[in-house]
Amino acid sequence: MKRLYPLTLLLVLAVAFENCASTESSVNRAGGAKIDLSSHLSQLDSIERDLKNPKTDDEKAKLLLSKGKLLLDLGKYDQAISSLSAIPALKSNHVNQSEWNLYLGKAYIGKNEYAKAIPHLNLSEKLDKTYNPERKKLVVQSLVAEREYYPALATLTKTYTKGNQKKDEFYFETAAKTYLKMGFEYKNTSFYQKSLQVANLGLEEFPENETLRSIQKECLEVLQPEGKL
Repeated sequence: MKRLYPLTLLLVLAVAFENCASTESSVNRAGGAKIDLSSHLSQLDSIERDLKNPKTDDEKAKLLLSKGKLLLDLGKYDQAISSLSAIPALKSNHVNQSEWNLYLGKAYIGKNEYAKAIPHLNLSEKLDKTYNPERKKLVVQSLVAEREYYPALATLTKTYTKGNQKKDEFYFETAAKTYLKMGFEYKNTSFYQKSLQVANLGLEEFPENETLRSIQKECLEVLQPEGKL
């Protein structure tokens, strides 16, 4: 029987308990992605063995990056951050800095620490010239969570304009929800009107979307008594 290192054994128990309703070989994570649990744990066990042997800083950094990504996939955000945060202390490492910042940003989002996630996501984008709409969406999500509404809307608009993307459910939900939050916080009906407008447009494209339907209802409850329709 293959020997598991202590950290990997703890992960087996933790992930198995957390996902007891899932299949034995896979677990579902955010965004509907299915993770091959046995493969991830096997890779982590291999990395733990490799880290116990003398390595150059560059080799160790790459192992820690891979370890951090695997832990991130498993939803072990604290452990992922710990692994990724150990990399900068290594004097000679050539890990992909855009990738490193992206993983760290995602891990902080997993912990709902959006203020810490934003600079890492922005730096990841600055270092990577390849257009990445999913990374942009993470930035928008974090900005909204931090109540940075105007930057969030600007980034959201830029994401779909620059990439020539068709506006999807994420766009309509995020824009409508952001305007709704602004209306509530600033006590300004014009934001409710904007939220309703976006929700209505979204429902034309996605008539079964319950989030947009709920936002539409909330806006109408505010605007109808005010005679602002």
